[in-house]
Amino acid sequence: MALSASGLGSGLDVQSLVSQLMSLEQRPLTTLARKEASYQAKLSAFGQIKGGLSSLQSAAEALKDAAKFTSTRATVGNDAGFTASTASGASAGNFSVQVEQLARTQRVATSAEISFDPADGTVEAPKTLEIRFGKMVAGSFQPGETVDGSFTPGAGETKTLNFSGSSIEDLRDAINKGDLSVSASIVDNGTAKQLVLTGKNTGADQAFSIGGTVGLNYTPGEAAGAPTDPVYSLQSSQDARVNIDGIVVTRSSNTISGAIEGVTLTLSKETDKPTSVTVAEDFSSARGAIDSFVKAYNESLATLKSLTTFNAEAKTGSTLTGDATARGIQSQVRSLVGGALSGLGNTTRLADIGITFDKEGKLAVDGGKLDTALKDPKRSVAAFFTGSGDTKGFAATVADGLKSYLDNEGLLAGRTESLNSSIKLLGKQRTALELRLQNVEKRYTAQFNALDSTISSLTQTSTYLTQQLANLSTST
Repeated sequence: MALSASGLGSGLDVQSLVSQLMSLEQRPLTTLARKEASYQAKLSAFGQIKGGLSSLQSAAEALKDAAKFTSTRATVGNDAGFTASTASGASAGNFSVQVEQLARTQRVATSAEISFDPADGTVEAPKTLEIRFGKMVAGSFQPGETVDGSFTPGAGETKTLNFSGSSIEDLRDAINKGDLSVSASIVDNGTAKQLVLTGKNTGADQAFSIGGTVGLNYTPGEAAGAPTDPVYSLQSSQDARVNIDGIVVTRSSNTISGAIEGVTLTLSKETDKPTSVTVAEDFSSARGAIDSFVKAYNESLATLKSLTTFNAEAKTGSTLTGDATARGIQSQVRSLVGGALSGLGNTTRLADIGITFDKEGKLAVDGGKLDTALKDPKRSVAAFFTGSGDTKGFAATVADGLKSYLDNEGLLAGRTESLNSSIKLLGKQRTALELRLQNVEKRYTAQFNALDSTISSLTQTSTYLTQQLANLSTST
């Protein structure tokens, strides 16, 4: 707002006078700002508390997974030719495993001496390529060998491609775009371009013969053929064969599940001797989940302490020092975590398995005692954490208990809503006060400008009378 210039003949500093008066009038505005800053700080503090409790709840939820307490791990000897993983249901034990044969796809190629030139096809009169799937029985071969097995075509397994191109590249592209369950590639060996057809799936029942009018003809199980033949075999389709404790297991894939209950073998190479596989209990997942819970609790506690502590020496408090809600949360969460549960076996509280509160209120883990408890069936650690029947375990008890703070209708939501309402109310009060102060400033400015004018007028009158008196005296 433009203020009157000082002095207009009176010498009054109107702007300075109004400014000093307004600094007094604005004190309530400063008080409102301090209150709002305090509410905002509390709002942020409760947000930090909610974040810590949310992390604690998530860590508790992770402990509800019973699979973490019944997991196993498979250990495989060196140069095994396979890897092993376990799932739910795997039992501890030792096994002898040998990979006798890998599952393979069938792969054939055209002549290595003369580039294959497919018969020309047109849209009106296409040539055909027929792929018929079947099964190789009792035989596998390498190039140049005679096969002692046989190929049995499958019923209704023929797939046909209508070819309208004229080059080996056109045929390759048409095969790869078609739904033939084989893929095609071209290898230029320096003498000829060879078309290579490879089955997309492994297994003895994924063998295929080739026919049609495009110029490719091949039937597996007769002879592997030689690279000089129009079409010869590079690799026969076959099943994987694994010897497990003297029992031969066959599968069409190199991933074998179910042969050993709960164990999956992934084959990578054939071996000439068996390798040991040991399946043992593995509590690393359970231990990791417990450690994560302890960490989340201690971090949540640290947050609450930092927000509620009082420095006796400096005689200063924190954002929520003396706040009943924060104190209540701190006390109740500790009771929730440290409380005893019944009906879950020989473990009733965390302290029974080596997890105790230290002098600062943090959870501390005795690793040796915890590991011993996890391995001891009599201790029933899994039931303690995950529950049994209709009886809630520790994990569900804590997770559900924290809902009263974290839910949309929970304690923290209510407190946050209250603070936001207070902040909004202060905003309305500030707006009203600022409007009133504007009017006060206008009134002060008008009053002092009027005073300035009055004094200026009186000064002029005084000067005039003084001059007249002086003239009268001179005349006399």
